[in-house]
Amino acid sequence: MKYTNKHNFPDFVKQWLEFDEYDYDENAISATTLMKPARAYALGKKHKDELEMDLSDLIASRYGTAIHDSVEKINLLGCKQEERLKKAVMNRILTGKFDILKQIDHRWELIDVKSTSVWTFIYGSRDEDYIKQLSIYRWLAVQNQYDVMQKAKIWLIFTDWSQSKAKQESYPDTRIVIKEVDLWSDEKTLKYLGERITLFNNVERMEEKDMPDCTDKELWAKEDTWAIMKEGRKSAVKVCKSETEADEVMRALDEKHKTVHRPGKVARCKYCNVRKFCSQYKKLVSEGRCEDLDV
Repeated sequence: MKYTNKHNFPDFVKQWLEFDEYDYDENAISATTLMKPARAYALGKKHKDELEMDLSDLIASRYGTAIHDSVEKINLLGCKQEERLKKAVMNRILTGKFDILKQIDHRWELIDVKSTSVWTFIYGSRDEDYIKQLSIYRWLAVQNQYDVMQKAKIWLIFTDWSQSKAKQESYPDTRIVIKEVDLWSDEKTLKYLGERITLFNNVERMEEKDMPDCTDKELWAKEDTWAIMKEGRKSAVKVCKSETEADEVMRALDEKHKTVHRPGKVARCKYCNVRKFCSQYKKLVSEGRCEDLDV
């Protein structure tokens, strides 16, 4: 990975941001990698020597690293921490590093530490990903002789919590929330792993033009809307969630009104370091669904 420094950070900031002690294994695939879009994974492998990232894009991850490091240094009582587990699945070595396994009687409870936005918690936008990730960690732990419970805890530490908003409905009372989740069965987890590994094996052998597109769900896409516009007015009179709803509204309006289809914007491309090699990204830009981030 080549790092750029568009904001001209001084050398001591560069050194902090560039430092990486992640225990990479070229012959393995991690649980979090397996959850990525297959297209992004395959393009990353094909262009690994050409990838670039600006140092400013690493700042958020350094927050998370700092929080994990501070928890790891505590040596929590009755817990195992930051252990990387491995297991062969089909023709791949699957790896995953849990944050905490807490011993309760003769069993273990999985606890994951997340630094995140308050709004991610309020809207539950990452809940499905959390359950997938922790289900894989649980499966790996079971394969490595840990008797891990089906329920797990997520230790959410908010990076943008505001005390002034804490009395609002649905807003968390403190900067920390412990969320309990039900994890998948071993059978469901293994089925998911098999499907993802098969997909990744197939896609990494394809030319870019033949790779399956990232889905709207993978792209974190908003839903399409239909705006009712009036001649001489810049803002919409009404924004509808379906074309049928827009047609019904238009029946009561005169010829000075029209319907404008607004394709749902996608958010993930902003964080994807292979977008410059991706024809789908260029198509999304041309369709107005994504900002051209490389001009």
